[in-house]
Amino acid sequence: MARTAPTPTVTDRQVSALALPGSGPAFERASGARVWDTQGRCHVDLSSCSGAAPLGAGYRPVVDAAVAELHRGGILPEATSPLREEVARRIAEIFPCAQAVEFFRTGSCATTAAVRLARLHTGARTVLTSGYHGWHDWQLQYRPAMGLADRDPDTADFGYDLDLLERLARRRGDLAAVIVTPEVNVFPPAFLREVERVTRAHGGLLIVDEVMTGFRYAWGGYHAAAGVSPDLITLSKGLANGFALSAVAGGAAVMEAARRTHLGNTYQRESTPFAAALATLDASAGGAAVEAMRAAGERLMRGLDGLFEEASVAAWARAWPTMFDVVFADPELGRRFFAGLQESGYPMAYGQRFMPSAALTDEDISGFLDAAARALPDGGARTPGAAVEAAVQYAAEHFAATRETVERWWRSAA
Repeated sequence: MARTAPTPTVTDRQVSALALPGSGPAFERASGARVWDTQGRCHVDLSSCSGAAPLGAGYRPVVDAAVAELHRGGILPEATSPLREEVARRIAEIFPCAQAVEFFRTGSCATTAAVRLARLHTGARTVLTSGYHGWHDWQLQYRPAMGLADRDPDTADFGYDLDLLERLARRRGDLAAVIVTPEVNVFPPAFLREVERVTRAHGGLLIVDEVMTGFRYAWGGYHAAAGVSPDLITLSKGLANGFALSAVAGGAAVMEAARRTHLGNTYQRESTPFAAALATLDASAGGAAVEAMRAAGERLMRGLDGLFEEASVAAWARAWPTMFDVVFADPELGRRFFAGLQESGYPMAYGQRFMPSAALTDEDISGFLDAAARALPDGGARTPGAAVEAAVQYAAEHFAATRETVERWWRSAA
């Protein structure tokens, strides 16, 4: 008789490791900028749930709109619905480049769709990129160790380096698109204008990945503030205040390529995120939420820089208040500093972007700055040269920018 293989078992420890990667606390509920772990301890979220909830977690009008839509069914047999059409119309009002819109669930889906549309529209394959655009294989070229060996061979990263962009565009030819995530704390608006110039000179489409900046940098998006006219933009964080919704928007001629491919899936028919998006856009209209986030961010940045300067710590908080970075000359000191903040109830890690929500209170900010004062490490020299070198290390580690481009642009981004 053949032996029956034993049924595999999974221990409690293995389940815990699979479900909860990392060593941080397990959170179970959130309200505004407050979040509670499974032990009942309250923490303050300074990242807006990684940028997803700029109005704060559980913002009541958004939740009420989503719940009402769930009672109406929540999902439909086809994707088209009045809610979907209204969100598309609102996006077109906010972003002047948006003549047509396609919706998805995640930022990774939106950027992947934008690249496909650009290739279909131009008939070219080459895509040059800088920054993080999600976890899909085509874009992991900026982190080769994370991608497959046979990942998209027609995609190349230029490390935010305009000279490298120019060389790659010439060498590869037949440029479909350049896609860039604005790193606003290192590169000023003039940088994106230069990217647009080079892209147009080589006949490619410009895609600005505004998954992070679209509803956080300024009302109308980063590209509008920078004076750039992209062919496509991608949007997600802040569109539906934590509900899974993303979009590709752009010129009608380019977006027409969507008719020549398949971009749909079953759960794009869910209507709940669109109800949440309309409530979010109502609450954010005209930039009210952006201004609240900016005020909170300015106070946080001023407070941190004051602490660093007073204690002669070689660290800097910069540069855009709604989405700023803290950079240490010695990354190990930075990791120790943020570990101390985590112990005090502020779950941030070194390299994680500060993205205050509109729900952050004066009490939250004061408490954080008190905790930051207690967590301050011993410092190093706060010289301009040390600041640039810190930025070079930080940018290389977190978004693969070349030394040359950081040294060129860092000071003008402040």
